[in-house]
Amino acid sequence: MKPKIIHWSIIGIVGFGLIGCVLVILAANPALQAEDNMPRVTEMFQGFQDGKCKSCHPAIWREWEGSMHAKAWVDEIYQAAAKQIIDRETKCDQCHAPQPILITGVGKMPKLRDKQREAGVTCLVCHLDAHGAMNGPPASAETYFHTNVTNPIYTEPTTLCSTCHGQQSVPEHDQVSSFLDGKFADGNTSCATCHMPVVKRLQSTTSHESIKGRKHTWRGSRSVAQLKRAATLQLEYTDGKANVKLRSKTGHILPGGTLRTIVLEVTLLASDGTELQRQQISISAENENRLLPDENRTYPFNINIASATTGNTIKARLIYQLTPDTPEPKRILMAEKTLMIR
Repeated sequence: MKPKIIHWSIIGIVGFGLIGCVLVILAANPALQAEDNMPRVTEMFQGFQDGKCKSCHPAIWREWEGSMHAKAWVDEIYQAAAKQIIDRETKCDQCHAPQPILITGVGKMPKLRDKQREAGVTCLVCHLDAHGAMNGPPASAETYFHTNVTNPIYTEPTTLCSTCHGQQSVPEHDQVSSFLDGKFADGNTSCATCHMPVVKRLQSTTSHESIKGRKHTWRGSRSVAQLKRAATLQLEYTDGKANVKLRSKTGHILPGGTLRTIVLEVTLLASDGTELQRQQISISAENENRLLPDENRTYPFNINIASATTGNTIKARLIYQLTPDTPEPKRILMAEKTLMIR
């Protein structure tokens, strides 16, 4: 971006964070207050296209470019699903390539942008305001390339996240509604607690020391590690019945999307590993049996007593299926318990 001379009156300084800057609170010259801010917004989009964000914030950029936010538009699974939706531009696309939500309205249905769609959910989507300034939480580094605003919404970002992940008219991505109904929302927990863990790093190339910030990876259903933390299993066997106790460890409904399925599978194996019996229960939006936040649920499985002899093994597995068409080799094992019959 070319430097632009603007006459400001400086009235204070406050720390700024996510993109690593010191906020200079500015009072505009009255002659500039009526100025159209769109050129500055356009400059920020051009700066993103030209690699300005990447060059100044390389650590955060590396996190983002490997995330599903960066791939939100180009992801093959998304494109295949969206092609089946009538009027996808008003039901799907606007959350996968949205205009900056600080401009269109936090919590309101996003609007589809007409350029740079392949970049998905960019830093501008969550941080750029109508004045061309970048918003974020407090921190300690300086910048000279754009105006910065410390915004308290980033301290408790659930409302920000709800713009795309809390629209009840789009149940596929509405995780926030169930989060707000659960106990996690009553404490100091937000979406960022699990999906943007704290990391210590240089916020920008102007930073002099590493500071704590939120990691821009948004780990979710494509993360094996995140899935393995999402639930726990307990397995008990008594008198021909295997009871599997399933507990959701997530802060929102599980599975979180309407296309996702969790399969609870119980298998009886002979001492030589031969499969004697298998039973499955599918947990999904379609079956209307998804788990609520922190819910405990017990599933009884009847075991063939004639086959269940000493030395046989009962195995319970929780398997994650991203879409109805996910082939078995690509399904993720979330949890597993085994019990030997004695």
